[in-house]
Amino acid sequence: MSAVILSTAYFPPISYFVAILSYDTVFIEAYENYQKQSYRNRAYIAGPNKKQSLNIPVIRLNGNHTTIKDIKLDNSSHWKQQHWHSIKTAYNSSPFLMYYEDEIKAVFYKDHEYLWELNWELILLLLELLQIDNKVSETSLFEINPDDITDYRFVIHPKKETIIKDQLINNTYYQVFEEKHGFIEDLSVLDLLFNLGPDAGGYLRSIKL
Repeated sequence: MSAVILSTAYFPPISYFVAILSYDTVFIEAYENYQKQSYRNRAYIAGPNKKQSLNIPVIRLNGNHTTIKDIKLDNSSHWKQQHWHSIKTAYNSSPFLMYYEDEIKAVFYKDHEYLWELNWELILLLLELLQIDNKVSETSLFEINPDDITDYRFVIHPKKETIIKDQLINNTYYQVFEEKHGFIEDLSVLDLLFNLGPDAGGYLRSIKL
């Protein structure tokens, strides 16, 4: 049985779900210290002005030593309204936004206090919408070098080259602003879902690590 460990992620990138599909057992790290400038609280979409970052403001009660489960959402800045407006602006003309919008919005706008809770519920929903049956579980403790597990916690990262770069370049899909900006690789899986709809899961299965 193969196993992989991933960090939590906000509207994770395509590579994240390719990793989930590539392993029998999937763990999401629940006890690491929070890492800044990562997918843990950041997602990328294809906006009218090219690649657009959606960053969740967070509260770290213990600074850099705050575990990921203790990271609070800073809801004083109304970031949810801003992010949803950006998503709507980016994908209003996509073929499948309206098809998935209500289900995603219902989870997105729930009264979450912690980043972990928001990410966890969104990941589970996205797996359902993508028709991915692979089960994910949270870790029970933090291990620096887990045995017999592929560790992608710090590999799938916005500042590192995607692990499926060549695959994506050779297997592009329709994007709303592609004629304006060209194809943008490894965006949030929302980009894939809103543009390909029910075919998104099949596209993910066609990409191999």
